Amino acid sequence: MIKINKLIHFISIRKVELVVLAYILIIFIVGLTMQPVGELVDGLGKIIKAPGVLVTDYMVVASIGPALVNAALVSLIGYSMIVLSKVPFTGYSIAAVFTLLGFALLGKNVLSILPLMFGVFIYSKIKREKFSNYIYQALFCTALSPIITQTAFVFNWPHIVVLLFGTLVGIIISPIAKHTLNLHKGYNLYNMGFAAGLTGFAIMSFFTAFGYNVESQSIWGTDFDRILIPLTVSLFVSMVVLGLILSKENKIHRKKILESSGVLTTDYVIISGLGNTLINMGSVGLIGVVYIILVNGHFNGPTVGGLFTMIGFAAFGKHALSIVPIMIGVYLGASLSVYEINSPGPMLAALFGTCLAPITGKFGPIAGIIAGFLHLQLVSVTGQVHGGMNLYNNGFSAGFVAMLFVAIIEGFEKFKKNA
Repeated sequence: MIKINKLIHFISIRKVELVVLAYILIIFIVGLTMQPVGELVDGLGKIIKAPGVLVTDYMVVASIGPALVNAALVSLIGYSMIVLSKVPFTGYSIAAVFTLLGFALLGKNVLSILPLMFGVFIYSKIKREKFSNYIYQALFCTALSPIITQTAFVFNWPHIVVLLFGTLVGIIISPIAKHTLNLHKGYNLYNMGFAAGLTGFAIMSFFTAFGYNVESQSIWGTDFDRILIPLTVSLFVSMVVLGLILSKENKIHRKKILESSGVLTTDYVIISGLGNTLINMGSVGLIGVVYIILVNGHFNGPTVGGLFTMIGFAAFGKHALSIVPIMIGVYLGASLSVYEINSPGPMLAALFGTCLAPITGKFGPIAGIIAGFLHLQLVSVTGQVHGGMNLYNNGFSAGFVAMLFVAIIEGFEKFKKNA
């Protein structure tokens, strides 16, 4: 009886960690069942050596099985770092782990993330602070993982040089991210994407100056709908069901999520509990699924990566009401421009562009639609600045959109005060 009570107590205090771990393991197991072990290992090798620049669909590069296994392993590394650092597992942790899970389907792998993380670790030592204070910077800075695969397998730099270069990038990106947050005042949930875009621009300039060319690519799967639609729907529905079970005694806090602005930092696990957060995560994921189907898009590595990132940040700033206006804005932007609604750029803009949800949450749906409209126009060109080496290109573009909104709104507020 004592052992059972201890187990119940352990589960109660670790339930956030255990739920996240369960979903990682589900993805891992599904990946393992897709193909024979030999093909999985061969596929992981292909993923590790792929350039990884936007847009690289690992499901095309190596098939669904290896892509899912890689995603699970990458997210498990991030998960383990949070747990071992003894950082409280909250909504921010969920956002970080699911972002790793998502982007490991289109640009990150188990090796390319490590030098950048190590660089942040070195930075923490330079600052003489605990690494746990920088754990999230270490996880999110892996947005620049393609610089590792580019320099190692395309430019053929010596591995020690690649490691040193990746470490240097990891060292410098943390202070950059700190300052970019001040520019958009928390209205861009993917702040590291903004910082990584600026860093990637500098790196791209360096490569160009020394004669290294980064070739753009568009590897985009179209044959995986039959498998991925049931998988994603099942995962997201299970989150809603599990959330309803866990939040039976916490219904009063459910509205807190929908009433929040989502401006950084808004941690839904802290303000509303795990159960209500899971309901929000599943709902946001299902909205993303419905959007893809309605515009006749395809389920592949990049779009499923977008869905996983959406549900991750549905624990840290996004909710069902705040993302829809952004998606409508992107849809209108594509409909009224030369872009095809279901082509890669607009598809990813609609999913990842929901990082601008705080604009809706703070200023209303009309502002959200305008933000989504502007975001599509910007994100369609910002990738050229960093050569596709910043996987969080939507976060880069959203940083500029949020800056414009903040500047204009604050300008008019000052005008009103002086009038």
